[in-house]
Amino acid sequence: MIERSAAVMLEHIQRASGAVSMVHVDDLCRAELFVAEEEAASGRYIVSSVNATAVELARFLAAKYPQYNVDTDRFRDLPEMPRVCVSSAKLVKAGFEYKYKTLDEIYDNVVEYGRATGILPH
Repeated sequence: MIERSAAVMLEHIQRASGAVSMVHVDDLCRAELFVAEEEAASGRYIVSSVNATAVELARFLAAKYPQYNVDTDRFRDLPEMPRVCVSSAKLVKAGFEYKYKTLDEIYDNVVEYGRATGILPH
């Protein structure tokens, strides 16, 4: 049930925005602190280190974690290239540097956490 609802959410996000924008939670927290402490910071900031499609994400997860049997056909009707990419240029220009810049870096921690808590099997 969780897998199906997550897939539906990814599909809706991509259809609405053109891509699935992602960030590691550590980078999100670091960005919040960075903006709070930066005197010149003003306005809104986008915090997204990776723009992917649901197809790209499914293929990545299926290749990297074959034991979880990710259904790569689930998103076959969606575009394979992002239609729109959310940009963190304002945040980066202000001096922020992402620690986690790839799907590998983001998902290594997600899967490790899931296994440690028992949400995901080893």
